[in-house]
Amino acid sequence: MTDNIQILNDIEKAALLCEKDYSHDEIIDILKTEDDFEKQICILNLNTLKNQSEADLLVHQLTGHTSLIREAAASKICEFIQTNSSLKKLFMTEKILDDILKAVNDINPNICRMICTALPILFEEKSEKKGYFLNKLYKRFEDIFNELEKLKRSNWYTKKLFNLYWGLEALAMLNPSVDDRLECILCKAAAIKEYTIREKTAMVLALLPETSEKINEIKQNLKADTNFYVKRYSQSF
Repeated sequence: MTDNIQILNDIEKAALLCEKDYSHDEIIDILKTEDDFEKQICILNLNTLKNQSEADLLVHQLTGHTSLIREAAASKICEFIQTNSSLKKLFMTEKILDDILKAVNDINPNICRMICTALPILFEEKSEKKGYFLNKLYKRFEDIFNELEKLKRSNWYTKKLFNLYWGLEALAMLNPSVDDRLECILCKAAAIKEYTIREKTAMVLALLPETSEKINEIKQNLKADTNFYVKRYSQSF
């Protein structure tokens, strides 16, 4: 009964906060607090960013907070990246890119999906920042594969496969150039038993703007895959 009363009180509080007309400065001040209940509503009501500090503050909510806060932050960050080219520039610092990469491997798949969707727009052109992000992503793949080799079938193993899945999704969105590092990642991923990983590997290969002898070899192996979800991408090679 007590829990039900608390839920009703929270719903009433949320309804009142949703009706509140926040100023921009009030939203920024609340983002600096630990009031996660009101913070989520404020993030969704944020209409713009005035400077780099405010962008840093918003991205700060993307890691180390509750799932609802992280998801609200991911939604707003993607909105700014996708709809406002001037705001997009604020998300290109190395610190922010590091946090965006962490969000690619969030335990909440909604966050992973939103962030991956924004990557092609964030890196529309080749740049040092895209190179920086790819280098960090490749290092993350290296860590994941090393961890998978050490783990048996367990919850931790499944978690690492989840990380690998979304890492491949991010890779597909970035259209990287073919090099030894990419070939190594795709070769290892294509050999994973779980079909979802092979499916994402085939997706990356289907979208690659370049090829190589090794890439063609991986494609041929996946063309022979009997899984329907893998074949829907591999048939386009």
